[in-house]
Amino acid sequence: MRFVVALLLVPSVATAALTGIEVESRGPFAAGAAFGTVGPYERITGSFSGELDPLAPANAGIVDIERAPRNARGKVEYRARFEILKPLDAAKGNATLLYEAVNRGYKLALRIFNGKPDRHPREADDGGDGFLMRRGFALAWSGWEPGLAPQRLGIEVPRLAGVEQVVWDEFLFNTPGRLQARLSFRAASLEKSRSALYVLRDHRSEPSLVPPSQWEFVDERSVRLLPAGSAFPVGVIHQLTYPALDPPVAGIGLAAVRDFASFLRHDPSARNPLAGAVAKALAHGNSQGGRFLREFLYRGYNEDEAGRAVFDGMHIHLAAARIFLNHRFAQPSRAFSVAHGFRGYGEVAFPFAYGVQRDPHGGKEDGILAACARRGNCPKIVHTSTSSEYWQSGNSLVTTDPLGVHDEPLPPEVRVYHVASSQHSNIPSMPDGVCALPPNLSTDARPALRALLVALERWVKRGAPPPPSAYPRIDAGTLVEAKRLRFPAIPGVRLPVEPNPKERFEYGPGLPKAARGRYAVLVPAVDEDGNERGGIRLPEVAVPRGTATGWALRAAAGGSPGELCYLEGSYVPFARSSAERAASGDPRRSLQERYRDPGEYLRRIRAAASKLRDAGYLLDEDFARALARARAQSFSSKSSATRTVR
Repeated sequence: MRFVVALLLVPSVATAALTGIEVESRGPFAAGAAFGTVGPYERITGSFSGELDPLAPANAGIVDIERAPRNARGKVEYRARFEILKPLDAAKGNATLLYEAVNRGYKLALRIFNGKPDRHPREADDGGDGFLMRRGFALAWSGWEPGLAPQRLGIEVPRLAGVEQVVWDEFLFNTPGRLQARLSFRAASLEKSRSALYVLRDHRSEPSLVPPSQWEFVDERSVRLLPAGSAFPVGVIHQLTYPALDPPVAGIGLAAVRDFASFLRHDPSARNPLAGAVAKALAHGNSQGGRFLREFLYRGYNEDEAGRAVFDGMHIHLAAARIFLNHRFAQPSRAFSVAHGFRGYGEVAFPFAYGVQRDPHGGKEDGILAACARRGNCPKIVHTSTSSEYWQSGNSLVTTDPLGVHDEPLPPEVRVYHVASSQHSNIPSMPDGVCALPPNLSTDARPALRALLVALERWVKRGAPPPPSAYPRIDAGTLVEAKRLRFPAIPGVRLPVEPNPKERFEYGPGLPKAARGRYAVLVPAVDEDGNERGGIRLPEVAVPRGTATGWALRAAAGGSPGELCYLEGSYVPFARSSAERAASGDPRRSLQERYRDPGEYLRRIRAAASKLRDAGYLLDEDFARALARARAQSFSSKSSATRTVR
């Protein structure tokens, strides 16, 4: 159902940065389906306008805000899109806002917690199993990243017209036939003498200059290789330096999230769609969204202009770094956390841990929570990871000292959980044939994430402590240097040379340059099967049917063979019989040698799931699902599925 657009004006007072709410549509969610005792939900979409005082201390840290155009009141304006899902009867909700920091303008919370794709939830089944709705959360999303396509949740911020600076872009294509590469910013000049294109074999090699005769600008937003019609080779890194124009004041996105979430939580007027329905506020961020939340905390944005805390709790998932947002010519969609390319992007600098540490390279003392600790408004934090973040993002640095010598104590408001032997997402991120092995879809982290979200809610509302942190540790021997990893010699499986290194960079005109000194990146230790020993071992890992990793290597057909393959994991099933295992030379015991029959397998799955449920890492409904999946497994004596090693 679509409603007439309504414009709701927010009074212009010192603590009200939102100046308008424009509701574009308001109607039933999931065709009016009822979710447990909470009942039906409604969906509200629209946009909001805001303005920031560039002289206010709360906004002073936004890069270039003092240079941004101002309105007649001396304020800097912005406009962002939003979406809300809320119980139709607010009294039946749980009085808690769950705000998700969107990932490149996409909403992921319903896929992660409700088990369904949810970028634009409109269809009847987009509520998935209704987990978040059955628990009564009010859900909200809003744009914070400028320059996104109109169908995504983005933000419009002022640009610095005429400001020029040499920037760099990186291009890495995983599908053949790409004839052009799009620039992140408008080029100030198409003269190749002011730009340079480089090519790299892999992330450890030095850039080589591509002769100017072998490339050209197509227009001010794209380049191509010459002769015309030449495609960019698959898996090969190209880097372009060029003078760019008109940077957006991208750091405004931090303040926009602060002010929108604070408005939903605190404003009692009828202008607020959640007025009177929210007592507590949680934030969730997945991957890029999680890095945004770490940046949000680090920059001190968990406090609005009235001095009130914005979020009581945060679930930060798949995020060990911060984000390249609060900078001139920011590129927040780039991610440092991907080896073989993009290594110099992102907010990769110290600090990495939540608590205050001393940087061994320069002596600075800092931590992700340093700003909120000074103000006394740090939220309670549940930080969750998969194995991919250890191999690609340096997740070990969240819990160790910067040189990887010892474990560091966690601040009292932080819990850290690692879902062992899982990959970045349960949806493959690479085209077929780019990675050498099939992706790891065996270990689905989502059941643990659901239990931990419930634990975070209890922690925030009642002070009930969540389950103990569970992650690989140096002192337990479950967090080690990659060269000490005792991985089984599985036929056809190669190991990565190293995890994505956490280097230091010097930034200036042209390409970033690696500075002296690295931070130590450690990886989870594995058992005799190659499955990780530390963290939350879900039933599929505790009672395995194969080896599941959070890393993958590029195949020859994908270019740069042997390099880490984006955010994919790998899965190598066990042989079904001892004869099959002997014929292949696989050192891992076969299914036949592990489990006498399906009954034994089910009993062991039940025991593993019961242990997790009793400890608080698994909910009753997901305990039942784990048993159902185990019952559906085949124990045929026929040969196991062919493993394709590319």
